[in-house]
Amino acid sequence: MNVLVPQTGLRADYAKICERMKQLRVQVCGRRGQSKFAYLLGISPSTYNYYEKGRVPSVEILDLASKISGAPLMWLIRGEPESFNVQDLKVILGELPAKPKSSKPAAEPQGEASAPSA
Repeated sequence: MNVLVPQTGLRADYAKICERMKQLRVQVCGRRGQSKFAYLLGISPSTYNYYEKGRVPSVEILDLASKISGAPLMWLIRGEPESFNVQDLKVILGELPAKPKSSKPAAEPQGEASAPSA
């Protein structure tokens, strides 16, 4: 799912993702390598151009760009060098709802029940 840069405080974060995507493209394919990088990502050059102009790619495209370039996915998403699970990134980018933490009910004691008094 492609997301246009919203009119909120996230605009700068999304713009940074697009800028890092461009940095990867230049690193892998050179300054004039948009078409080649798009080909490596399996998308059209015009779609890739949208990414460099501010449309945030899907997590799958970001993950593939990370694998092609060897750059950590978290660097591409947040500018952080840590690695991250793709499912977690989908939650971060709002593509999946967060899974609620499952809390198991406490087990009841397995003692013998006392008979009512007569």
